[in-house]
Amino acid sequence: MRKIKSKHIIMAFLSVILFSLCLIAGSFHSLFFIFAALFLITYVLIDRKFLRCPHCSGFINLDGLIYAKTHIYHCSHCGKVIEIES
Repeated sequence: MRKIKSKHIIMAFLSVILFSLCLIAGSFHSLFFIFAALFLITYVLIDRKFLRCPHCSGFINLDGLIYAKTHIYHCSHCGKVIEIES
């Protein structure tokens, strides 16, 4: 069975942080809104391709995936355990 890789979770988390920072910086200079949009698109692409339940392809929140790295976490759609590969 396919597992969710830890590096994809980290990449998604970094893109969310950079999106937030660029959104705040966009209030000072509008060029940062373009970067914020790019980081948002990056997060959506990572989420749709790599961060779905391996069993049912259901959506899993990013905070749930971060929790699943160190604890047992079940999919809210199918109820199976989400496994994270280091």
